[in-house]
Parts: sequence; C-alpha cells; structure tokens
Amino acid sequence: MAGRELSLSPTAASYLCTRFDLQLHPLLRVGWLPVEATDQDRRAAAERGQQELRQQGLLDGDELHPFLEDAIHLLARPPLAVGLAVHSRDGESFNAVLVEHGRDTIQAYQPDGEPQDQLREIRIRRHDHGGPAGNAVNLIGRVTAASGPSVSVPYEQLDRAGKRMSSGETNLGSALAANGIRGNDAKALAQALSAKRTLEGVFTVRAYDQKVRRMHTLPFNLQFFATEAGCYQAQRKPGRDGREWYTLAPADTRKLVATIDEMVKILTRPAAHV
Repeated sequence: MAGRELSLSPTAASYLCTRFDLQLHPLLRVGWLPVEATDQDRRAAAERGQQELRQQGLLDGDELHPFLEDAIHLLARPPLAVGLAVHSRDGESFNAVLVEHGRDTIQAYQPDGEPQDQLREIRIRRHDHGGPAGNAVNLIGRVTAASGPSVSVPYEQLDRAGKRMSSGETNLGSALAANGIRGNDAKALAQALSAKRTLEGVFTVRAYDQKVRRMHTLPFNLQFFATEAGCYQAQRKPGRDGREWYTLAPADTRKLVATIDEMVKILTRPAAHV
C-alpha cells in the first residue's frame, strides 16, 4: 500500500536520484547508466523510470507520491541512519537502511541479486515503533548469545595472527599464541572465530547535518556473526592508548541494539563529528 510500503526498481530509483540530484545511502544500489551513455540513453532510462512509477500509482503527471518523495530525500540525507549488510548461508542476503523520521522509521530493504551483481528492487516501508536500531536488528531475526567471556586485544596482534594463518599455520590458537594472545583470551577467540557461521553482517551509523550540509560517520562499525553455538559481536576501534583494539563479545538481540544505540550517541555528540 503506497504510504506504508512500496517497491522501487533500480531504474525508477535512478530516475528519482537524477530528478532530485541525490545519491542514496551507499548500501542501496540503483541502476546508474555507464559513463559512456548518450543523451538518448539517459532520456530513455528516465522515461522507463517514470513509466514504472506511473504504473504503480506513485507518479501523477509530475507529482510524486509524498511518502516516496520523503523517503528518497531521507535515504539520501538522513538525520540518522542505521545501515545493515547481511550475508546468510541458507537464507536471503541483503542490504538495508533504517532512517529516523520523527517518531517513525523509514526502512529500505534490498535483497542481493543472483548473480550478486544483479540489481534487485528496493522495498520501502514505514515502522511506527522500534527506532532505527531496533528495526535494523529485527531484520536478522532473533539471535541468542553464545557462551563465553568478552575479549579485548590489540588489533595488530590479531592481524598478525591472521597473516600467520594465511601463510600456512593450521591452528588458530597457535597463531594467536605466537603473537602474544594466550590463555583465556586465545581460547575464546579461537572458539568464536573458528566456528562455522550461519549468518554474518555489519551495522553502520551515519547522520546528515543540514546546517553544514555534511554527512557524519563513525570511524568504526559493529560486526556480528551467528554460529550454531550462538551469536557474537565484534568491534575494531581506537583505544585511549592510541592503538586499535578488537573487542569480541557474546551478543543477543538486546546487546546488538544497545551497542548500536551507543554508536548513535557517540555520533550525535558534537565533538564526535567526523
């Protein structure tokens, strides 16, 4: 139903971006024409986009449906957006963007194509409750936390262990120990990072400041991965000592939402704008 939910083809999305001179959130892929496209190609693409919108009842003359017009502008310049990219072993892989709009949340969901470079439709809908963080986490389904402790180690040590594995080391625990990560930290990391993943992805946050006309982002994101033993979250972020630290922790649905909310608080603090 237009006003609550609609589907936008890559061609129609491209037409709207051109019409309003906007670029959507980078997780959403639209049907851009190649650089060598002619004026005739551009006119034909615009006509196809307009025709699709008219067939859906979203374009009347030159008047665009207000819900769609609001959504397009919000997805390009969101006051607050939570982005989500998900790879599922057995289910549907997708990208999604959840944008704050007053008390509501605008959701744009785009499944991955088969093959992956094939562009699929963008499904746009409105949520009355849950906010961007809660509705983003809801898209991955209910997850339960894995067992075990939280671990925080210098990222450079973990990175060197990864390179050692790439060079032929077959035991992650040995690779970690060789780079200074031992004991319970090594055991927890080896157990989590060696587990077979059923679902994995990354959450990001961004906000567009209308006053200065600039997009603000964070220098870190939130990764998650679900295994048969439960779900983990991981972040690589700068510490007070100037080094980058990698923190891994068991995570359920509430933990993921709380961590995203904390990222939002950091982003929206004036001193944190980057």
